[in-house]
Amino acid sequence: MLTLMLSRLRCQWLFAVSMLVIVGTSPAFGAESQGAASAQSNYNTKCARCHGESGKGNGMQARMLFFMMKMPDLADSAYMQTRSDDALFQIIKAGGKAGMPAFGLKLTDPEMRELVAYIRGFSKTSGSPKPASAVR
Repeated sequence: MLTLMLSRLRCQWLFAVSMLVIVGTSPAFGAESQGAASAQSNYNTKCARCHGESGKGNGMQARMLFFMMKMPDLADSAYMQTRSDDALFQIIKAGGKAGMPAFGLKLTDPEMRELVAYIRGFSKTSGSPKPASAVR
């Protein structure tokens, strides 16, 4: 009797877990949050090694290359206010002057726009740059 009950509970548990997996991976469920998850995933795989997990410019590669170049602090609101969304998009797409690689062939335009929005979250700034005289 006890073995039958445990076997039944095990089957119910496996069914519940498999349904959660199916629902979680289905494109119809959770599609609204996939952009943010995709942007975070892209940042973690393509940007964090230089810019760091929190965007402070302290990633592992940045620490190895500290004597050659300094990574910008994407969490610094004063710095980020001087950069428009379009400027950030172009840097991601075409690369930067100081050695940042281009990702225009690896990411789609919507993925790069989502990445810009994700990066903005580090400093909580908007996409319109302020005049240089207003930024201190």
